Amino acid sequence: MGGLRPFARAVTLLAPLAAAIAPPAAAADPPQVALVAGGGALGTFDLVTDGGCLHTFGEVAVVEAQVGGELADGLYVTGMQENTCTGAGNGFAGYAEGSFRVVGLVFATFTGTLVAPSYSGGDPVTFEVDLLWLGHGPTSRDGGVFRDENHISFSFTRRRAAATIGTFTVDGMPTALTGASLLRETSGEVTF
Repeated sequence: MGGLRPFARAVTLLAPLAAAIAPPAAAADPPQVALVAGGGALGTFDLVTDGGCLHTFGEVAVVEAQVGGELADGLYVTGMQENTCTGAGNGFAGYAEGSFRVVGLVFATFTGTLVAPSYSGGDPVTFEVDLLWLGHGPTSRDGGVFRDENHISFSFTRRRAAATIGTFTVDGMPTALTGASLLRETSGEVTF
């Protein structure tokens, strides 16, 4: 629950504010509150094969939503293949469940297979993932609160660079992640 501290601070600060600025008629209708909190591991990949002709690149994200949210827990991949010799392109995106764990900005793991279908008429792209993300270095923080007449929204994000250990293959070719990080986010809205 350490990942929810920024949210706890935001609620501590926002609850009295919402009560103080709510018009008297709003007392009959309680404020509507929506909250999303969770974490994940992110990475980018870049691979050139077929004699330098096929360039495959994109992003991978392991998502664990602890509260709310529209995304299912698991692995998301999105990317593009460009054949620089023929000029053909192939965009792909996919989702897969798997065995995973996200522990704050300390570490994350994912083991599983994802077959990402093409959304541009090309072949699907298969990913075999057995990775451990290990957080290192300082934590960066970003966030803010926005308020208008009857609405308050907030978002607080913490991010930390990560090193990866394990295997990541794209269509059977071993690939290294070119960048990796761990992420914790809490966001929400209060409407009154």
